Amino acid sequence: MATDELGTGLPWVDAIAASFPHHSFDDFHTHVLPALNARHGTLVVDDLAGVPPLAFRLPDGTTYTWRATPTGVNAISGDAAATLVELDETTFSAFLNRLLSASGAVRTERARLVRGTLQDWRRWEPAIQTLLTGTPIYTAAVRDTLIDRAGRSLDLHQTFTPDDDVEDLRHFFHIAGYLHIRGVYSPDEIAAWGAEVAKVRAMTTPGDPFSWWSLNSSGTEIVTRINYLGRYSDVLQSLCTEPRTTAYARLAGPELRVCDDRLDGPMVFIKNSDVVKGDGDLGWHVDDGIGGHPVMCPLIQAGIQLDRADAANGQLMVLAGSHRYTKHWLPWGQENGLPVVKLDTEPGDLTLHYGDIMHSTPPPTAPNAGRRVLYYKFAEEKTFEWIPAGCHYNDALFRADATGKVSSRAATH
Repeated sequence: MATDELGTGLPWVDAIAASFPHHSFDDFHTHVLPALNARHGTLVVDDLAGVPPLAFRLPDGTTYTWRATPTGVNAISGDAAATLVELDETTFSAFLNRLLSASGAVRTERARLVRGTLQDWRRWEPAIQTLLTGTPIYTAAVRDTLIDRAGRSLDLHQTFTPDDDVEDLRHFFHIAGYLHIRGVYSPDEIAAWGAEVAKVRAMTTPGDPFSWWSLNSSGTEIVTRINYLGRYSDVLQSLCTEPRTTAYARLAGPELRVCDDRLDGPMVFIKNSDVVKGDGDLGWHVDDGIGGHPVMCPLIQAGIQLDRADAANGQLMVLAGSHRYTKHWLPWGQENGLPVVKLDTEPGDLTLHYGDIMHSTPPPTAPNAGRRVLYYKFAEEKTFEWIPAGCHYNDALFRADATGKVSSRAATH
């Protein structure tokens, strides 16, 4: 896997960072943060009520502690927090610019938790992003914004057909962050593409750096995702230019391009039952979870459904409208009134969702799941300028660490 020039473990972050503002550690805390709080502090008051302070420390010992206040946030010089993060000024700046998330900074060892836990740092993350951008934090109040073109509440389980008004589709996609279009592809097409997936699956072996492997309860390695399908199938690679898929993806923006040779290229997600270790079942997440939001987003995931998707088969779930907000990381079962949508689909359907909508694929309830979805990503030109062919911003997640462990193979952990 490719790495960045300076060997930090996260691809190209140092080169990309030159395109973004550099934040002086002292100046940010003494001048910038108070100004941001004056503008956006009211947006984080409720979210941070009762949250313990968080401190950041440079290697030279310079430290500031962030505290929740009745008007937002303030920072005081010194260490007065249960959670202390040590990082250099470059990493701090990358974190503020969303080139690195808290998880990404820790995972790539660019930040160290001296005290406290990663979850303690992540608890502050949406509020920090909101202070910087003015984007509100995702709560159940989102329901008031989920309205159709006539001003009525959206039916969050609404499906569309290729014959429906394209402006209705565009509006729903923009507001809700996902879209389900029935019957886009014919049974013959689905059968042919499914046969290609079977061929690819047979050619993929554990240790392939461009596929993900999990373990079932018997200890068998099972493939759960195969990236860069063009390595094995010209047919699946050619779907990068499939006109129906492209047209629907571009409802999010006419300038979007298919990621045919980067960001994992065309890929197939394979849902298996009885996964006990690995990334076969994905909790609530966003696709820029390690960082890189301004580099990759907007990112559109277009999913060609090869099999029926329901609870038995481990269907896709989304949190409606969450792509328009900063948001907290949630475990399953703690959505607390947020609009959870479970997408029931059939072979030949197309689903689309923003990469930064909170989405999830929980374990199948049936013992014999085998659901397959072909995914084609679409991004803006900036993404192609920053990320080289054959690479992904998330590459650092799937590199072997110093002990030889690699996230793409659960058997190594």
